[in-house]
Amino acid sequence: MSVELLGYAASGVVAVSLMMGNITRLRWLNLAGSAVFAVYGALVRAWPVAAVNCFISAVDAYYLWQLYSKEDFFSLLEVPAGETLLKNFLDIYAADIKKYFPGFSIAAVPSPKCVFMLRNLMPVGLFIYEREGGGTARVHLDYVVAAYRDLRNTRFLFRASCGGFLAAGIREFVFRSPSGPHKSYLLKMGFSPSVSDPSVFIKPLVCASDFKGR
Repeated sequence: MSVELLGYAASGVVAVSLMMGNITRLRWLNLAGSAVFAVYGALVRAWPVAAVNCFISAVDAYYLWQLYSKEDFFSLLEVPAGETLLKNFLDIYAADIKKYFPGFSIAAVPSPKCVFMLRNLMPVGLFIYEREGGGTARVHLDYVVAAYRDLRNTRFLFRASCGGFLAAGIREFVFRSPSGPHKSYLLKMGFSPSVSDPSVFIKPLVCASDFKGR
């Protein structure tokens, strides 16, 4: 790769980082782009370019350290289906929800159980399910806003807070026919395709007391 192409590559990474809604991804990509820019600046002896990008890399590294060392407070808030906060949340994030849950409509869920995932008391995610009997509950929506999409919210939901689900007689969650972008997330969260029907993903509930809010 020529030095000039290295500069173009760094520019591309920095440009992509600015399109990230998730602050953690933004910082990582910006760090990578700035580091490459610093190398580029040194190679072409553009010392101001190298210096400023070394500084930007250090700033990104500092804020990433803060993000990963900060301990957040997670909690859940169950609300009735007609709650104003629920309606407003669904309206505000309707376009993004449709991207990951194209067929979702709360009106189509006969008996929805609606749980907000709170992070430092802010509603950053929404979990909607319904009981199907026999210890099974069907997940209709498991949505987290882009800025907080780092898996910690739903890890708290499924690991640290699952005692409430178990006490209610729920032993497993199922998700039927997930969209393409949502399948990889389900696998990360411990869902597995059913042997009898690969379009159905199943997650047995196993509580863990070692959850850390960071």
